[in-house]
Amino acid sequence: MRQLRVWLNDKPVGLLSEQDNLWLFQHEPAWLSSAEAFDLSPQLPRAAGAIRDGASQRPVQWFFDNLLPEEQARTLLAQDAHVEVADAFALLAYYGAESAGALTLLGPEQGMPTRQLQPLATSELARRIDNLPRVSLGQAAPKRMSLAGAQHKLAVVLQAGELFEPVGQEPSTHILKPDHADTDSYPHSAANEWFVMALAAAVKLPVPPVELRRVPQSIYLVQRFDRHAQGGMLQRRHVLDACQLLSFDRIYKYRMATLETLQQLVALCRSKAMSRQLLFRWALFNALLGNNDAHLKNLSFFVGAQGIELAPHYDLLSTSVYARDNAWGHAELSWPMGNARRFAELTRADVLAFGAVLGLPGSVSTRLLDTLLAALPGAADRLLEQALQNGLSAGELRLLRQVRHGVLTDMLQQLR
Repeated sequence: MRQLRVWLNDKPVGLLSEQDNLWLFQHEPAWLSSAEAFDLSPQLPRAAGAIRDGASQRPVQWFFDNLLPEEQARTLLAQDAHVEVADAFALLAYYGAESAGALTLLGPEQGMPTRQLQPLATSELARRIDNLPRVSLGQAAPKRMSLAGAQHKLAVVLQAGELFEPVGQEPSTHILKPDHADTDSYPHSAANEWFVMALAAAVKLPVPPVELRRVPQSIYLVQRFDRHAQGGMLQRRHVLDACQLLSFDRIYKYRMATLETLQQLVALCRSKAMSRQLLFRWALFNALLGNNDAHLKNLSFFVGAQGIELAPHYDLLSTSVYARDNAWGHAELSWPMGNARRFAELTRADVLAFGAVLGLPGSVSTRLLDTLLAALPGAADRLLEQALQNGLSAGELRLLRQVRHGVLTDMLQQLR
């Protein structure tokens, strides 16, 4: 039997076990009796005591597997750890010291290590980026880290403008992403994500602060929203993506992106009225900017003793701009809206129908739609000017202009 102890900051919350490919999670008695305790997810309730996976329903494995990266990023981590890519438990044992969200996974007898910082030199970061995709960004890092998602990324600490790598129990403060490894198919992805996330902030969507830097390669930095200061110390905050919250295997992140799933997510939230509006604006913004990769692992929720609430948005970028021959309108929407299934089919009536399914009155959907339509053009133009002043490359500027004057202009015309 293999075992890992699960920690939430400095508190042990449970013991994770695996034997014969069946996983078991047992809550720590001290966590069960704590006044600060809460269910790690609706499918891992404290009242159940020990939660054991079955042959077909695997809430424990699915929950913890969702802490790991996907696709090529997972393959590289498995290669670095010298374990099988399909052995999720071994990957968690190797990389669980820094995962997505608040949980830390350590050996059963292993105590919490001390906090330290190690400077990350620009030359070292540039060297690691040059070695992608053959070697993961974190192979030479002092701390083994697991960050969910398909892209290459690195958890870092940003202090006074300088980059550091966390050591021991030191939490990271930012996620760093270089350009996508497939630069032919997805060029300038760092600038793309910076532009779309900054645009979201400009039109008052809840998103964390972002930054674009050169080392000399372009890197995108986003502040972690699953961190908060407490007693003068940075602490981790428990966050689940929608797959974890609903106990879906990560392979269903696209397939289960349905209106019924959105309704289930709203039903779990403490503030349902606010959650409906936030999800409506999130889906609408993604449609207007041509993001058809807004799947269930790109929605996260704070989970705590006070209940469940939607977390700030992240991983916003224009994917449709990469369509061949500028045919971005033929790409499929991430979420069906009314009768529309592709960007070119989307109409104002479809957007309002989507709002109605979410439970929004027509007057509220109309107001939210018109406010976004009015705010986006000017905000996008100001960001383009900022990009020019910041010295983005000719290729990066060309891509951002395609997003602004191609994708966004087309979608604005369709929905006015």
